[in-house]
Amino acid sequence: MKRWKEQISRWKFDRKMQALIISSITFTTLIVLIISTVSSVTSLKAKSIELMQDKNAALAENYQNTLEEYKAMSIALNIDESVQHYLECQDKQKMEYLQAAVEANSVLSSVLNMSEDLNFVAVINYGMEDYLYRGKVSMSATGFRQVYGEDYRKSRNGQNSTLKVGFSNAYFKGKQYTTNVYFPLYSVEQVMEEIGLLCLNYSNPILDQIIHEEEGVQRTEVVDPEGVVVAAGNIEKIGTTADYAGRLTEEQGGFKQEGRIYIYQKVHGWNFYFVSSIASIELYRPSIRTISIMAWILLILIIVSYLFVKRVIRKVYQPLDNVIRKMDDVAAGSLSARIDVGTMGEDFVKLATGFNSMMEEILSLMEQVKQEQHQIEQVRFNALQSQIQPHFLYNTLDCIHWQAVADGNQEISTLVKALARYYRICLSKGHDVIPLEMEVEHVQNYLIIQNMRYDNIIGSRISLNKECRAAMIPKLTLQPLVENSIYHGIKVKDGKEGSISLQAEKEGNTVKITLADTGTGMTEREIDEMNRHLSEYDESFGYGVRNVNKRIELLYGAGCGLHYLRNQSGGVTVEITIPYVTEASEEVIQGEMINV
Repeated sequence: MKRWKEQISRWKFDRKMQALIISSITFTTLIVLIISTVSSVTSLKAKSIELMQDKNAALAENYQNTLEEYKAMSIALNIDESVQHYLECQDKQKMEYLQAAVEANSVLSSVLNMSEDLNFVAVINYGMEDYLYRGKVSMSATGFRQVYGEDYRKSRNGQNSTLKVGFSNAYFKGKQYTTNVYFPLYSVEQVMEEIGLLCLNYSNPILDQIIHEEEGVQRTEVVDPEGVVVAAGNIEKIGTTADYAGRLTEEQGGFKQEGRIYIYQKVHGWNFYFVSSIASIELYRPSIRTISIMAWILLILIIVSYLFVKRVIRKVYQPLDNVIRKMDDVAAGSLSARIDVGTMGEDFVKLATGFNSMMEEILSLMEQVKQEQHQIEQVRFNALQSQIQPHFLYNTLDCIHWQAVADGNQEISTLVKALARYYRICLSKGHDVIPLEMEVEHVQNYLIIQNMRYDNIIGSRISLNKECRAAMIPKLTLQPLVENSIYHGIKVKDGKEGSISLQAEKEGNTVKITLADTGTGMTEREIDEMNRHLSEYDESFGYGVRNVNKRIELLYGAGCGLHYLRNQSGGVTVEITIPYVTEASEEVIQGEMINV
């Protein structure tokens, strides 16, 4: 996943936009496809279930009517006088028997003629072990005499009564499935005395339709409450127990099992269920074909959309791509690269104009940098050249000093010695950071020269803590500040006298140097202006003071530097804060500046 993110992050903007739009189109298409699929399958499933429910309800109602007719016919024959007279006969040799048999056969013939689906009807007399048979085919063709007893025993009660209904191929020598109705016959004079049995054999069109139904997408079965199959398209299932036995618990309902959807309906008042089922996959098959067609159409639309989006984005991205190519040219070193504003379009004109202006400014700045670099190199050359003759200067000043001593002129000797030490410290063998003790000595030499120049009108008091003497400080930090106090505070040109106090103390990891004068001082507003402009470039502000503060900040950070305030004598005090470092560390040396 991380590798994919890295690869995508390296793509160009137009490729990312293409991927984003195509992903959005694809995602939306998939959502539409999924919703359509779910909606189609759900709708088809609901419709199929509804059709199976309607079919089961119609079959159950028709079968109920048929069974009610069977029952009514059975009851009518049971109470028929001719049938009752036949059942009461006990001896075939009597005339009563012959007359009763003729009359009963006439009734059975009438029943046979009235019912188109009735194959045969028979009445069994238990008392004489005799029977009457009337059918559309002969008894030998149906095999009635040999079959009825066993078939009667296997048949189940059609409802909570003595009426039994069976569906089998027991008759007609196994060549034909028929509905067999068995109804025990009772004497109308003696209650609950079973004297015979009525057998009705029907060709039921409803069950015939079911057993001749091909087992395909949908199939229908008739089962009893125990789950025994009464009729089914697969005749091998008849008489076996269905695998969903025990799930027929209501008058009607449905359930899923082994990848099929089952819908059942009970025949009202009878112990039979019509169960229709369909394979779940068959519900999805039409939808799958439809969805496949839709998927191909959507795929074609995605491809067309991709080509269209790619072309549009490339056209829109072209101005930005021009900018990127020009920037690549600049990165390769071609600073003359410019963008043709006329080909950029209204939206990117400002970008192109800004790019061109930026390149012009870069060229201008580079020219300026070249000039400044040339000036810096010239300064460095001059600085090196100025160090070529230091010993000649020292030797010359030393000759003047000894000549003054020989002539007895102590003042000239003192002045020359102070001047020699002053310039020796200024050069400091090329070092920019020197010990505080040396920097203070430099100030002392400077004061000697100034006092001899202005007739000793500048007093001084220097207090240097012993542990601060080795602290490192940028060279020429204190001298410009002392010079500033003399000329702008004490004003020696007017002959006024004044004094300067210099103290240094160590406070933790820092050294605080305090330089105070007894000059004319400044107002609080002027003090605030002074402190505010210390780190800013301002031509109206003192260059030497700003230079001192800036060098300290560059070497040691913004927390160090100068801070001005008024003192009790009315003069100005400047506090210099530097870190306590006893020798120039590598970081300090790397941060040394050339004082120009």
